[in-house]
Parts: sequence; C-alpha cells; structure tokens
Amino acid sequence: MGRPKAPCGTDAAYRRHLRNGEPVDDACRQAHTEAQRERRRSPAATPTASAEIEVPAEASGDADDGDDMKLIVDTLRTAFKTVAKKDPTKLAPIAREFRTAVVEASRAGDAPKELSLADQLAAARAARAARAQGQGATS
Repeated sequence: MGRPKAPCGTDAAYRRHLRNGEPVDDACRQAHTEAQRERRRSPAATPTASAEIEVPAEASGDADDGDDMKLIVDTLRTAFKTVAKKDPTKLAPIAREFRTAVVEASRAGDAPKELSLADQLAAARAARAARAQGQGATS
C-alpha cells in the first residue's frame, strides 16, 4: 500500500499529473503557479549577501602579497558575519574560503620566495662569467 495521492489543487498533484501524462486541471495549475511565486519570494531565492559585503577600509590598490592576503581574510570575515545574520545556510562555502585564505596567509610569511626565471638566468650568467675569469687567469 503506497502513500495517498495528493489532492487536486496542490503543487504535488500538478507534478503528479505531469509525471503520469494526465491532463492538468485548473486548480492544480493555479496551485503550481502560487508555489512558484512563493519560491521566488523566499529568502533562499534572493541573491547571496556577497553582493552586499563591505570591503575593509584599509583596502588599497598598491598592497603587497601579505597585505592582499590580509585583505582577503578580512573581507571573508566580514562576509561570514553578514551572511550568518541573513542566511546561515550559506555559511559552509564561505567557511571553506575563509579557511583556505587563512592557511594561504600563514604560508605566505613562512615560505621562502622562489627565484624568478630572470633571477635564475642572472645567477647562471654570473657563475659562467666567474668560471671564465678563473680559467683565463690560470693560463
């Protein structure tokens, strides 16, 4: 014995009519229209609060990498607080971004900077020049 069928005049009945290939009656069509309108009006359907996030005041275009990471962490912290007040169901993705930014910010100060290709080429040229001078002096 299965579940009882939803009565006509409900969104579930509208979907049942479509699923079974039955003609949709006016009451079910009206119920479906109302359900769609309600879903569009719900807070979950509104754009995320990330569009309303304020960037901290110390943001400037000429910041170096450490300051950039601090800005990212500060902005995500503000977003986390803003979204927590408005729609707590959206916290998980922001928490992941926040965690990633904090880890990257902590690694930025600890990791030695790698030499750029230009720096590596300059070092190789200097070593070659030193070897050339050393060979010429012994001859």
